[in-house]
Amino acid sequence: MKHKIYTGLIALTILAGCKKLLVEEPEFEVITDKTTYKVGEEVNFKFTGNPDLISVYRGIPGENYDFRTRITADGIPQLNFTTLIQNTGETNTLRLMASTNFTGKYDPAGIAAASWTDITSRATLSTGTDNTPSGTIDLSDFKAAGKPVYLAFKYQGYFHPTLKQPSWFLRTFNVNNVLPEGRTAVIAAIGQVGWVGVDVKNPTVVWGVPTTGQVAIDGTGAGAINEDNEDWVISRPFNLSAVSADTGLGLKTATTYLSNYTYTYTAPGTYIVTFIAANASRDESSQIVKQIKLTIEP
Repeated sequence: MKHKIYTGLIALTILAGCKKLLVEEPEFEVITDKTTYKVGEEVNFKFTGNPDLISVYRGIPGENYDFRTRITADGIPQLNFTTLIQNTGETNTLRLMASTNFTGKYDPAGIAAASWTDITSRATLSTGTDNTPSGTIDLSDFKAAGKPVYLAFKYQGYFHPTLKQPSWFLRTFNVNNVLPEGRTAVIAAIGQVGWVGVDVKNPTVVWGVPTTGQVAIDGTGAGAINEDNEDWVISRPFNLSAVSADTGLGLKTATTYLSNYTYTYTAPGTYIVTFIAANASRDESSQIVKQIKLTIEP
């Protein structure tokens, strides 16, 4: 008899543990005293209800609820980087190249099979000063092809009886998508470029490719003297329309209580402020969305 009772208790425990934990739709409302404010004037969002979670998209760049799943956007793709040259001698040894039909075959044959556009004239390169800024380079013409773009630096030293082959260092490298709403979405920073070095001529001179992405090439070694050199360092493919999805700001967790939230807008405009209230368990969640349209005047 005791054995049967014990077995029954175990069964009840198992059933209880397997029971799905249901949640109710949250009760939540949000209001403001008015819908038109001045720049610099505090907006007080007043809450009723006590949902487990509250988050907000304030309508500012990077926090647009409508863009929460957006991964591409039609902006202006831009490149900027900084360089240093040392041991100056031979000129025009570094060229900035771009291709939309490189197949990702990182070898001399793959480079030769692709069409490359020399865009060095769009950039400012170091003449001896460290961290020389390239300036902002517009890549919109490559986005028009509708294909990923590869960016590369081509190092070309040449035989000369007196002039030295220089060394080049890449300090920073950023590819961005500047969006119409004013936000700059990072497509790649220097540690995310995925550089691959390719030797075409003279294997004693090659690009060094550290994990930091700060690539460099040394043209001063003994093997570089009186020898032609050609070496490429090529990026991964970039989608020039890429953008990270907009995200909201978490305001409340299940262990806290929140009756209001305040925020001050710093620029005039129309803002759609979106609050998401949710109840959640280990098995499911239920949420509601509340929006307020605000006009911020100068």
